[in-house]
Amino acid sequence: MDGQNYVVFHNDSNDSYMNSSANFRGADVGTTFIDIYFVSATIGTSASGYDKVRLTVTATKEEQALEDVAAAMAGSKAGKVTIMADDVNSKYISDHVTAVASITLASKGTLRNTSTTTPSGDGSTGSPTVTLTAADSGTTYFADISTYTVAYKLPAVSGNAGVHYKFILGVASDAEGTKDLIITTAAAADDIIGVCLDAGAVHDTATGNSTLTFDTSAGAAGGGDRVGVVCDGTDWYVEDGTALSAGAWVSS
Repeated sequence: MDGQNYVVFHNDSNDSYMNSSANFRGADVGTTFIDIYFVSATIGTSASGYDKVRLTVTATKEEQALEDVAAAMAGSKAGKVTIMADDVNSKYISDHVTAVASITLASKGTLRNTSTTTPSGDGSTGSPTVTLTAADSGTTYFADISTYTVAYKLPAVSGNAGVHYKFILGVASDAEGTKDLIITTAAAADDIIGVCLDAGAVHDTATGNSTLTFDTSAGAAGGGDRVGVVCDGTDWYVEDGTALSAGAWVSS
């Protein structure tokens, strides 16, 4: 060992976590649980990127369990490995810890979630719409509109503040100029707000609309044009824009 104090959590025989006490960044107590935070090995130090282990604890014994965890973290023996919680063998650092509720790892900061959409049918004749969820937040969607229209449906705005997506035309548009990238809200009352920028200028303004359309002309130069949307819990706001003029517009 390298002289550090290591702590181990066993949630299952195939789900365990280890880190050093030197990477411990704090703990938060709630009703019947303790959340323990460590610097993530995948993305390094980041205020928004800590690994988290949640321990289930006995009701009314949260503070005592926290003190037991703190004592274990401060283990004095160099190179010591402390089993903080072991659901496999039902062994815990505190008599008041009863389980490892979950182990959550921070996402790798060097990667971005992406998805390529190649529809199976023309949007004008019933090609299925890709319905997005809050769990898809942060994903960049490459839309292939070389042959068919691609449509995305956003989740409801309520309870989804901070949810965001980016859409990129992955290929040039069709020769007829009839295929589009269409983004719609979950309900007519869920509005898209902002401006559609084309060639650095304002082409259209969204003040209370439920549909945002990327004209195929925006991708005629070979793809790569983009648009993003972000939710504040009440509305969706437009981000980014297209490179060519008259590429994006909104409608009710």
